[in-house]
Amino acid sequence: MKPTKYSFLATDKIDLGTKIIYKYPTPTKALDIGKMIVNGRHPKGKNSFVVENECTFVMYVTKGKGIVYAGSETFQVGVGDVIFVPKKNPFAVEGTLEYITVDTPAFSLEQSQEVNN
Repeated sequence: MKPTKYSFLATDKIDLGTKIIYKYPTPTKALDIGKMIVNGRHPKGKNSFVVENECTFVMYVTKGKGIVYAGSETFQVGVGDVIFVPKKNPFAVEGTLEYITVDTPAFSLEQSQEVNN
């Protein structure tokens, strides 16, 4: 592999309604990076959560504020905050915020599952 630059124009947009994912291409499946924009709650249902079955990720809040539910924890978040979410932990994000995620291994919708608690 060699060093590579990717612009925002190279992202794949995944529109999930209350959450938009801008997934950057990467030359490896070992990790990836994406920009998330949340307006409301994702997933929508109050008792709905997402479980990433294969990837662990770190969220870095770049704009706005909100609440992150991860595992049995609830975090009030704002600009500059970082949340670590190990794989197989139910999570949801609520508020009006933008954040960057780094996933390892790389994120794919197929390994992501919505569950109700």
